[in-house]
Amino acid sequence: MHLKRTKLANGIIADFLPPKKSSNKVMILCDGMPSMPSKKKTMQWFSKKGFWVINPRYRGTWESSGAFLDHPPEQDVLDVIEGLSKGLISIWEDKIYKIKAKKIFVIGSSFGGTAALMSSMSDKVDGVVAISPVVDWTDNSESEPMDHLEKIIRDGYKEAYRFNTEDWIRLSEGKFFQPMDNVKKMNPKKIFVIYSKDDKVVSNVSIDKFIENLDCKSIMKKKGGHLSFSVITKWPLSKKMINFLV
Repeated sequence: MHLKRTKLANGIIADFLPPKKSSNKVMILCDGMPSMPSKKKTMQWFSKKGFWVINPRYRGTWESSGAFLDHPPEQDVLDVIEGLSKGLISIWEDKIYKIKAKKIFVIGSSFGGTAALMSSMSDKVDGVVAISPVVDWTDNSESEPMDHLEKIIRDGYKEAYRFNTEDWIRLSEGKFFQPMDNVKKMNPKKIFVIYSKDDKVVSNVSIDKFIENLDCKSIMKKKGGHLSFSVITKWPLSKKMINFLV
C-alpha cells in the first residue's frame, strides 16, 4: 500500500495509512534526529495490525513549515492529535479520511522517544513506547556529544532541520524537552521503554535511572546498540508491545 500524505495543524506535513480493517486506534510515529523521514515498512506493519498510522515531520524539519526547537517538540505531536477530529485530507487524492479516534498511542525512537515520553503527560495520549529515548540532554552522548551532533546536522542536513544556536543550547542544557525533570508528572502505567545495554548514543545508565524513578514497564536488550523502529516489529518484542498498548 502506498503511503498517503496530509497537512495538519497549520503546516505539519505527515505521511499516513488507514488500517487494513475499520478501527478507532491511532498510532503516531515520532522520528529520531537526524533521521530520514521514511517509515513505510513500519507504517504498513501497524496498518496491518489495525491502526491508523501517522508519521509527522516536526515543525521546522523537512517539508513542515516553522522553526525547529523554538517550542517543545512534543507540542507538534499534540497538535497532530488535535487535528485528527477534522479528518486527514490526502493531498494526492484530495480525499478526506475520517477518524473516530478512541485510543491514541505514540511511539518514537531516540529523539522521537523523548517526544513520546513528553507527550505521555497529555490526557489525550493513552500509551507510549519509547525506544532508546534521550531522557537527559545534559548527559552527553559517548559517540554523539551535542556540539558534534549540531555540526553534523548543519553540515549534512542543511535545510532539513531549521533551528538557531540559542535553541540548540537550551536543548543541550536540558532547559526544555527533558523527561528526567518531568518524572513526577508522568503516569508510569502509560509508558513502555525499550533500550539496549550496549547503546553508545544514549547511555543506558541515564535510562536506568529514569526507569527506576518512574517505575514504568521496560525491556533492556543486552545487545542491539542504538535501537530503531525495526526492533518493535519483530517477535517476541512485537507481541509484548501490542499487549501493552491494547
